[in-house]
Amino acid sequence: MIWSREKLYLEVWQSPMIHLAARLGISNTRLKQICVEADIPLPPRGYWNKIAADRPVPARPPLGPSKRGIERAQFPGPSQPREEPLPRSCREEIAASVSSVTVASTLRTPHPLITRLKNDVEFRLKHVGTIANGPMAEIVRSEELTATDKRRLRILDALFKQLAKQGWQIKLEATRHFAAVYEDGQIVFRLNERLRQEFIENPPPTEEIYRLLWQPKRQVFHRTGRLAFEITTYGIGTRSKWEDAADAQIEDYFPEILGAFLLGRLIRQKEKQSQEARADRIAEAAQRREAARIEAEREVARWNALLEASANCRKAEVARSFIDELATRIHDGGELIDGKSASEWLEWARKRVDDLDPLKDGALAAIQRIVAKG
Repeated sequence: MIWSREKLYLEVWQSPMIHLAARLGISNTRLKQICVEADIPLPPRGYWNKIAADRPVPARPPLGPSKRGIERAQFPGPSQPREEPLPRSCREEIAASVSSVTVASTLRTPHPLITRLKNDVEFRLKHVGTIANGPMAEIVRSEELTATDKRRLRILDALFKQLAKQGWQIKLEATRHFAAVYEDGQIVFRLNERLRQEFIENPPPTEEIYRLLWQPKRQVFHRTGRLAFEITTYGIGTRSKWEDAADAQIEDYFPEILGAFLLGRLIRQKEKQSQEARADRIAEAAQRREAARIEAEREVARWNALLEASANCRKAEVARSFIDELATRIHDGGELIDGKSASEWLEWARKRVDDLDPLKDGALAAIQRIVAKG
């Protein structure tokens, strides 16, 4: 939306700035800044209150020239409401379908990946958060499962099984991350225990050589027993983070977490369909533009062929008239011209004219040749 400086001047004196800014799709502050930069006089403070109270107001000052040479202002216009990727009814249907799903209190017949995480210590340490050294080493390398670790496995087991029923597959994506894979995409997530960071006194080393790297404080981490679930795939259009709290645990959010995966898949599939449809529209528009370009070139070629044929027709007519005039003035028995008689040269001229004449084979044939040029 582009307004001239004169139009903006008239508008700011016809309605309050806040209302005009909303129409233009910008903030009140930004509108005032644009007017100041364009040297547009603004109503004084209290101007619209006085008008509402039917009290006298100062006269509107004239619009002088712009000191910065600004004559136009561009505005985005009012923002359009964002279209929901899925209708409310679809969201409610998915929420209802998972509302009764719970996490089992014991781990029975676990998912194959959960079995490996539970029983294979080296596999668990390698794929689910191993840090070989540093302040977190003692925490993540613990071979014994804590009560929180067991909760984590039960929650993941329930999620893996529910997604498997929907046709999903689970794989390890990266350190402490899993990927739930569906037909044409995946959603990456993690479920980990929150850690508490602490800095403690670090006594200086006894050997002089180590004092160069010595720090007076040492960073350590402590387990908190609180789990946090996060979907790290961007753009699934649902809530993506849940965490243990005083009044609720991850297990209480489990239906919502499972629903986020199902909704995320539908949303991403719909977005993919929209992108494909948009790509098809762009391709079709490009094809139409190319077809129009080719047709325009053919039209130019036909027109040039028509002009050339009409010019040749006039040339042939003039040439025939000239040849006929020559024939009336030449008599046989004259001297040879370049080894041929005059009548032979006239016959040669008539054949050349016939070759030039676009109407030699009739009008339809002439039109066909012109159209064929395109």
